Amino acid sequence: MPKYTVDQNITLFGGELILTPAQAAARAHCLQELKKGRYEIISPVQFKKGEVIVIPGEPDKALAQKVTKVEKDAGGGNGE
Repeated sequence: MPKYTVDQNITLFGGELILTPAQAAARAHCLQELKKGRYEIISPVQFKKGEVIVIPGEPDKALAQKVTKVEKDAGGGNGE
């Protein structure tokens, strides 16, 4: 699934995300864990510029203008 870098502070009001344990812990009151590392947004959640998040599927048009898709490194074996 594609990773996205947040280009400006954003607030998400619904949907699913894949987050690191640190990201999820800081926002635990806004998320419900569906399975390990995958969360449903249950109340508005904010992300700061520069954070990297994984959005299952394609972001909607408004969100797509506020995030940049992270391209995988050619030849970089990071296991993702």
